[in-house]
Amino acid sequence: MDSHPPRARVHLSQGVWLTLRAARMVESDQTDADIAVTLEPTSTKDRMSLFGLAHGLSKREAEIVAACARGTDTRGLAQELFVSENTIQDHFKSIFAKTTTRTRGELLAIARGR
Repeated sequence: MDSHPPRARVHLSQGVWLTLRAARMVESDQTDADIAVTLEPTSTKDRMSLFGLAHGLSKREAEIVAACARGTDTRGLAQELFVSENTIQDHFKSIFAKTTTRTRGELLAIARGR
């Protein structure tokens, strides 16, 4: 066993994700102890993270998508990340290409699972 929590995310359809968590009912070393499994909707933050991983976004691109989700505009992103507005636009071009989206609204709708 490793130290990672027993958790999995499952995509159902049309942007719907569930998080499954497991835990032993009794703390013991018994391999046959009962296990409880819970199902819960995956949080928006986790869905956004999964979206970035699934589409191969760089760390910077994922930051830009997250900032965009907070409502930050191009000028605000440039100031926040200490780059030019043109650089932000270039990042968005790359993000749109990787995610096959064409607008920020479409990007966020898919990333949030809506």
